[in-house]
Amino acid sequence: MIKRWTITAAYSGCSSRDFLFGAGEFSRQLIKKVRISGSLFVNGERVEMWQPLRCGDLLEVEFPKEERGSIEPMEGPLSVVYEDEDVLVINKPAGLFSVPAFDKNEPSVAAYLLYRYIQENYPCTVHIVTRLDKDTSGLMLAAKHAYSHRLLTQSMKKIDRRYKAVAEGRVQADQGIVNQPIARAEGSIIRRTTSPEGRPAETRYEVEKRTGAYTWLRLQLMTGRTHQIRVHLEHLGYPLAGDTLYGGNACPWIPGQALHCYQLNFRHPWSKKRMTFVSETPGEWDLFA
Repeated sequence: MIKRWTITAAYSGCSSRDFLFGAGEFSRQLIKKVRISGSLFVNGERVEMWQPLRCGDLLEVEFPKEERGSIEPMEGPLSVVYEDEDVLVINKPAGLFSVPAFDKNEPSVAAYLLYRYIQENYPCTVHIVTRLDKDTSGLMLAAKHAYSHRLLTQSMKKIDRRYKAVAEGRVQADQGIVNQPIARAEGSIIRRTTSPEGRPAETRYEVEKRTGAYTWLRLQLMTGRTHQIRVHLEHLGYPLAGDTLYGGNACPWIPGQALHCYQLNFRHPWSKKRMTFVSETPGEWDLFA
């Protein structure tokens, strides 16, 4: 994988390393990997990191092949909404891990992507940027290589994720904000709870509609804590339908909790353009009447 820059007057005289660290937003670790295992070219000639640049130079970085990691590649279906050389947007079904939690042989988005990369002889590993719980459906963002992952995770606060949910009960307020810190629940490695000793967490919600015993909600995460929406809705007294871990009742017509990431908005790590994607809620949600 190769990336190219044309050097402007502002960076004339600085070294390739300083340019990549500054304008390129490389991490020190990534610069080290390129120096040891990758290649650097200026106007088509291979150079070292210390070589100074001039205005108008074409700087090219050839990134090294990435290690695959411990996840077992697995053939499986992927609903790819968008793909280019830098990013992937995937529409994940409920019931599938984003990344396997414990057993590296579990089916997952990461395992399916890794299998696909191997079949295509693609030299990078999987970099999931926005994960979803196993039983949450909807849009996920993945980086196609380590450099893209670096740029996206540097601006995580600018990645806007919007969710739809079906909560049990009739939420009275048409909109609101839940600002409750979240911590790991005592005696559990999975469950979270609201706690003054937890990390700050803020969720904004608005009612979309009320149907019988349920309330349809739109939610926006202002922070990204584990199980944040699930914990905050339990705190309000309106657990997600199907979310038995956080007080909801099982719903036989859905494979998990009624939570779906329906909108994803982010700035492209290379082109810098804002990109927005939208996904419809699963059809079985129509049974919440």
